[in-house]
Amino acid sequence: MTGRITALTVVTLVTTFLIISCGKKEHRNISVAGSTTIDPFMRKAADSFSRKHNVTIDISAVGSKAGIDALLRGECDIAMSSMEMLPEQIAMAKQKGINIKPFLLGYDIIVPIVHPKNPVSDISFSDLKEVFAKSKLRWTALGGADTLINVVDRTDASGTYAVWHHYVAPATINEDAYTIERSNSTVLAYVSSHTNAIGYVSAAYLNPEVKALKLDGIAISEGDSLLSEYHLKRPLFLYIDEEKFDETVKLFIIYMIISDAGKGLLRESGFFYNSWAGQYHPELP
Repeated sequence: MTGRITALTVVTLVTTFLIISCGKKEHRNISVAGSTTIDPFMRKAADSFSRKHNVTIDISAVGSKAGIDALLRGECDIAMSSMEMLPEQIAMAKQKGINIKPFLLGYDIIVPIVHPKNPVSDISFSDLKEVFAKSKLRWTALGGADTLINVVDRTDASGTYAVWHHYVAPATINEDAYTIERSNSTVLAYVSSHTNAIGYVSAAYLNPEVKALKLDGIAISEGDSLLSEYHLKRPLFLYIDEEKFDETVKLFIIYMIISDAGKGLLRESGFFYNSWAGQYHPELP
């Protein structure tokens, strides 16, 4: 039900594109819910697609988990997710008799960030884990100022949170000891105004108001080699209910993952398109 993307899936999409891209279509509304990480790309893709097709696309960035839950409740046509379905969601789909099909959209990189005035520019992966485990409490332990480290985390509705807590942070935390923010944007806003804060965001959200830390000496750059060298990367998925996979939804997914325009928007949004299918860590949640 939630198996890896196959060559047959891509061939099927291309064939579908050739069949359905001719002729007039009635106006269609598509609802999309899920990942705040994918949200900026999705809005660009929706705007571009809507201008060429008789369709309105409504987008709700409620977090990856909530987006998949909405799909299982029949409340959206597409769930955008920066994590794979959770075991309990797979069980719920099976219980309801829903056949969920995943499409690999591309890849994202997660980046630790600090305030630009923070003198720390590089952090080891082991130190990063200790910071988020609260076993390193002051910036002096990392070569910074003699102040407490203000650790910024996300809520568990976030796919970014799921990946971060799989590789970096403890599975459970005492939220009273952390600053909790709900999205990439609010993490950016908080870290940009607190000189002793450290957080994490999708690389697609980086801006000059924060500083991306090198991780074990590897800096964020335009080089695609990051996918093989960087510690924290994850796949981005689009999920659909096969029973509701109509021609318009198919055409929109084809536009996003196969067309040159869609792949261009994905790269412009700071992501890597899916020519690396299957190369992410097998233990990724």
